[in-house]
Parts: sequence; structure tokens; C-alpha cells
Amino acid sequence: MKVLDGNMKLLMKFVGYMTAFQWFEVLAVIGFTIYFVVIDKESSTLYLVINSISAICGIFCVVLCAAGKKSQYYWGFINIAAYIVIATMSKYYGQVALNALYYLPTQFIGLYLWKKHMNEDLDAVKTKKMKVTQIIIYLIAIVGGVFIFRYILELLNGNQTWLDSILLMISLVANALMVLRYKEQWALWIIVDIITVVLWVLAGDWIQVSMWSVYLLNAFYGFYKWSKMSKINAENE
Repeated sequence: MKVLDGNMKLLMKFVGYMTAFQWFEVLAVIGFTIYFVVIDKESSTLYLVINSISAICGIFCVVLCAAGKKSQYYWGFINIAAYIVIATMSKYYGQVALNALYYLPTQFIGLYLWKKHMNEDLDAVKTKKMKVTQIIIYLIAIVGGVFIFRYILELLNGNQTWLDSILLMISLVANALMVLRYKEQWALWIIVDIITVVLWVLAGDWIQVSMWSVYLLNAFYGFYKWSKMSKINAENE
């Protein structure tokens, strides 16, 4: 009985770690992933396995990020590694470069910085709000970077170079804002998620389409959640 009670408490603690809405997001991606794996008659087994790992670990990562939990980085490590393989096989070289050369290293930096700035009362990271001048600087950097990366991707004979370069540059900035704990990251993630859904629709990969569609839903939730947390942190300071 003691073992049973202990297991039940552990299960309830695990379930209670996320809200009902967050569990809905996770289960939705898992359900879509299973469905598209079953009906896919063209992709290789290896591709489907790696794609599924990317989708499931990815949704845990973004859901926990929206909640301000530093554990999102542990799921992110696996998600990024799997996504690099998928993007390479689909010839989205901008996505490969973004994940391999930027997302993966900044996972370690982000985990370190988030651990140093946790709100113990909320059990979440301390979030911040950007100034207008900061927003203008980042927007100028995004526009300039898009043209530079598009030129590079054209030289590499990549697919959908405009979408890929826009996605690459906005993602660079959004991830930097996430590491630095700014709530405005979520406005950029909304744009990133919309473009990425289009990208994978064009590629015909419905596992990635469903995953990024739920990411989009989560980005709106993340913006709402981080706006509330940044207000609380500003009042406390």
C-alpha cells in the first residue's frame, strides 16, 4: 500500500506540474504525431521515429517555456538534435544552421542564466519587458539579416529561401530574447510559428505541421503568461 500511495503521489505531482491547457497541448501533438505516423506510407521508418521524437520533446519544451520553467531546456536539447536531422533531410539548410550553430549552444547559456534568475514564489523565471529603443534596434537587425541570409541560402541552393531566411533571422532574435528573459520574444515566436507551419505544409510533412500549429497556440498563451509574470516581477522590484 505504501508503494502504491507513493506512486500515486508521484503521478499526481507529475500531472500537476502543468495546467490542464498545457496537457491539452502536449496530448494534441502526441495524438497528431501518432496519427500521421500511422497513415504515412512514403517516409522511412527512421525519418518517422526521429520526427516523432522531435515533435514530442518539442511540445514539452515550448509548453514549459511558456510557464517559465527551466526544465524546458532539458527537453529542448533532444528536440533540437532531432530537428537538425529532419531539417537536413528536407534541405532546409537555414533551419539546420539555426539549430546546430545557435539553438544548441544557447541551450546551455539559457539554462545557466535562467537558474540565476528564478522567482522562487512563482517557481518560474523572472521575466522582463523591453524598452521602445531596444525594440527598434532588434527590428532593424532582423530586416538587415533577412537579406544577408537569403543571399547565402541561394548560394547553397536551398528550398524556399525567402521563407527560410525570414524564419532564420526572426528566430535568432526571438531565441536571444528568450535567453535574456524578455516577454516580447513571444510576439516573434508567433511570427516564427506561422511561417514554419507554411514551410512544412509546402514540404508535405504533417507531423511538423501539427507540431508547429500547436506551438503557435502556445505562443499566444506564452505572451499572456509572461505579460502577467513580468508585471508581477516589476511590482516586486
